[in-house]
Amino acid sequence: MTKKNAIYPLVLTSVDATAIAIDTWTYFDAEGIEGSCFLLRITNDSDADVFISYNGDDRHEFIAAGDTIDMNFQTNSSPSGHVSKVAKWTRLSVQGTAAQAGDVYLSGYYNADF
Repeated sequence: MTKKNAIYPLVLTSVDATAIAIDTWTYFDAEGIEGSCFLLRITNDSDADVFISYNGDDRHEFIAAGDTIDMNFQTNSSPSGHVSKVAKWTRLSVQGTAAQAGDVYLSGYYNADF
């Protein structure tokens, strides 16, 4: 049987930016991301700045209002042949001052072997 290496997108998830708070982390998905991602994209489509956490305790990323960040973990795969990915089931969360309108979106891509 032949193995097939395919790239799959995460299911697009979002957080209502009007419901986030500066003193509480809000998870994109309580279960975590469904694949071991080599690329994550977070889009802050709101009118407020936000912070992103990979562990629900610490601030790891800052995203200004209306901005998008791409995190390509393969750029850290050195020496050649090594693989850098975000662990499957990582629970990303968002924190910030509640926005007047908008959402914060999480998308990404992972490899699946069959």
